[in-house]
Amino acid sequence: MNGFTDERFYDLVYKGERYSYLQFVRKDFICDVCYVTFKNVITGEMLTFDQTEVLGFRASGDELNAS
Repeated sequence: MNGFTDERFYDLVYKGERYSYLQFVRKDFICDVCYVTFKNVITGEMLTFDQTEVLGFRASGDELNAS
């Protein structure tokens, strides 16, 4: 999950739930665990995901790929 320097929106699948309209905020490493934080641009909600639990990821308009 690299290259979040543009203003694209992302979709991802995390623990069986699909999340859409996400904008990348930050990537953190805490105790050797990588967490990625996104903001839902529709609701304004901030969401943080354990990267190892992300089952699929794509930029809007791309095909959903397993990570």
